[in-house]
Amino acid sequence: MKRTPFARHVGFLVLFVFLPFLTACGDESSSPASPTPSANLGPEYSAVDRLEPGLQGQIPMASQLNGDSAKGYRKGLKLVGQNTILDRGANFSMAWIDDCAYVTTTSPGQIFGPLASPYADPKFNPLNGMAVIDAANPANPKLINILQSPAMLAPHESLQANQQRKIIVATRGGGTAFDVYDARDCRNPKLTASINLGLGLTLPKIPVLSQILQGIPGGLDSLDLGLPFAGHALCLSDDGRTAYATSSISTNAAINLDNINDPKLIQLFAPAGHDCGLSPDGNRLYLAQFGFIALGVGLPNGPAVGQNGLGIYDVSSLHNRSTPPAPFLIGAAPPQISFLPWTNVLIGEAPTAGSHTARWFRNGGRTYLYSSDEWPTAGVCPWAHGRIIDITDEANPVKVSDIKLEVNDPAKCLQTEIDVANYSAHYVGFDDVQNATTLFTTHYTGGLRVWDIRNPAQPKEIAYWHPVPNPKTPIVPLAEFFGSSAARWDAVPTYVRYRPETGHIWIASYSAGFQILAFTPSAGPTAPKPTRR
Repeated sequence: MKRTPFARHVGFLVLFVFLPFLTACGDESSSPASPTPSANLGPEYSAVDRLEPGLQGQIPMASQLNGDSAKGYRKGLKLVGQNTILDRGANFSMAWIDDCAYVTTTSPGQIFGPLASPYADPKFNPLNGMAVIDAANPANPKLINILQSPAMLAPHESLQANQQRKIIVATRGGGTAFDVYDARDCRNPKLTASINLGLGLTLPKIPVLSQILQGIPGGLDSLDLGLPFAGHALCLSDDGRTAYATSSISTNAAINLDNINDPKLIQLFAPAGHDCGLSPDGNRLYLAQFGFIALGVGLPNGPAVGQNGLGIYDVSSLHNRSTPPAPFLIGAAPPQISFLPWTNVLIGEAPTAGSHTARWFRNGGRTYLYSSDEWPTAGVCPWAHGRIIDITDEANPVKVSDIKLEVNDPAKCLQTEIDVANYSAHYVGFDDVQNATTLFTTHYTGGLRVWDIRNPAQPKEIAYWHPVPNPKTPIVPLAEFFGSSAARWDAVPTYVRYRPETGHIWIASYSAGFQILAFTPSAGPTAPKPTRR
């Protein structure tokens, strides 16, 4: 491993250049400065529902064309406060510590090439990175800074924060960079380390060509290609001491964070995971495995019928450091406790869908995982959905229910394919992981969905939220296949935070940016209530 040669305070340069906009645009694009509701607030701030006009989760093409979808749709939720993060778009991942939210960008260019990226225009490049938002005043969340570092330029799904140690970590999407920030002052995170996981190749800046390929976040001169690890997503132990970074296509990385100024790679190991979760004690890794898992190759799942699924691994020796660092980067896989497979085409999903999310929770004295599949583009009906898996007997995990929207029904493909939208399941949140009664799920174009899971075998939807799209967001060809169609609809891709003391819900969406929501009476009597009154 070698330290990445990168200026650690690029974020301050970005702040200096855009300082006038951080004040003018940041406040203007967020909710009004006064926390008191007024007649000038849009209807999305009220308790009035605006119901979906089509299938559950759908933004019908007819509603897109007649302008109806530009007003957003909602049931049981209202907007409390918002910050559009300088209208930058491509907001994709969110983490949080105390009263602060951190929102990072992704680029459709990572999948479709530069023509799909809202950063094809170089003037938007400085807005790429980790936005630091002070949400102490929920009615007026403020953008404090946009920080750039090797991983934060393009962290894809890897952004994670730890409340106990107050640290933020991320890996470079498709690369090897791994960044650690000290966020004890949550409004002013400091980069403490940036290392390479595996062997990184940074391409030199090439005249003309680098300008053509500006769609890649950070530009060609900072493109980081990784072998045998290529970053994608990440999970972090509750004690903040161990991170597991996944790559989907090659290996996973186990990282020692005991010293945040000097993080150490413990080892790389296969099979590759798309994303992951951990038990609260840090001794179990829940690996969302998709595709051809032999040797961690991670190809699309067509060649590996039955291997899409969830793996449970004993990582206690990695977490307690009894496994020494691998001398040649790659070590043996942790012992597998169980593997629950499914074949996506046999459960009503497109052949491209792959296992994606695996997050732990408790309910009624039993232990569960929320698991979902994903394929993040339009044109792949039937879209991936989620499920609840009982892992109380971890050697014999059992699916107890599906989390499906009507747009996930294969029989509805003729109605949904014409929408040029992405209805795949993605990420998750809970009201209380130790005794979850409410589940929050995000579904890209399908928005934020809220479920009553007091009976995990019979989840019931109680609320949903389609943000009002932000037409100021830069948009280019193909972007709507992945994230947003600007004025027609918005996509909600992030993890979800529920704050029990206020009853507020935090999300970020592609064009509308950071949003704070609250339940309204139409969510029904089972919606969680604020604990602080």
